[in-house]
Amino acid sequence: MSETLARVVRTEGDLAWVEVQAPASCSACGGRGCGSATVFGQLFSARPAAYPVDNTIAARPGETVVVALDEGVLLRATLRAYGLPLLLVLLGAAAGMALAGELAAIAGAAIGLALGGWQMRRARPARPSIVRYGDAQSFSCSSAHVR
Repeated sequence: MSETLARVVRTEGDLAWVEVQAPASCSACGGRGCGSATVFGQLFSARPAAYPVDNTIAARPGETVVVALDEGVLLRATLRAYGLPLLLVLLGAAAGMALAGELAAIAGAAIGLALGGWQMRRARPARPSIVRYGDAQSFSCSSAHVR
């Protein structure tokens, strides 16, 4: 399970909107600063983004929590977002080429791409959930990657 530390910004029913809190320094960068701690990170992300997560512990705004995502969810989402549309484009192009030539291959690829986009729009996104309350002292940077 992949976990990260976050702060609850607002709640709406069973959803909580959280801002991810990156540690100031960790073993990954040896204290040099990574991500939002670098000059470029600060330049391109002026304000942290808020993300919706399932609020399973009824956390309130201002509280620090640990947000988790089940193993394999990221891989499945990546395959659904990139792998399936690519496969559909290739299958559409191959079918079009076999049936009627180059123009049909282009049309088949376009149809495959449209089908890939359609399945992405109807797929239910996997949402992380709050698993427990947390604080920066008890949450190490190494646990932020995979636990």
